Amino acid sequence: MSPSSLHPPIVETAQQSLFDHPLSEAAVAALWRGQVLDAITLVRHEQQVDVKEAKASVAAYLHSHPALQQRIQQEQSDARAGLLRWALFLLIGGAGLLFVLT
Repeated sequence: MSPSSLHPPIVETAQQSLFDHPLSEAAVAALWRGQVLDAITLVRHEQQVDVKEAKASVAAYLHSHPALQQRIQQEQSDARAGLLRWALFLLIGGAGLLFVLT
C-alpha cells in the first residue's frame, strides 16, 4: 500500500475543515449588514484560523446562501457607483475651480 493512499487528498481535508465549524451568529449578522470584512475577522478570531481559511469559510457560507450573496453584491455595486459619482464630482469641481482661478 502506498503512503499517499493512507491520507486523504489535501483538497478534501481543506474543504472538510471549512464546514467543521459553522459561522457564529455574530459573523452571520455582520454578513447581513454587508460587513464582509468584519465577518471574516470574527471567523478568524473565533475559529483561530488564518485569514485565507476564514475568507474561504465565509465564501462557502455565502455560496450556500444565494440571497445573502446577491444582497452583498448589490450593496458593493451601489457603493462603487457612489464612489464613481464622487470622483466625477471632484474632478469636475477641480477643473471648474482651476478655470475660475486662471
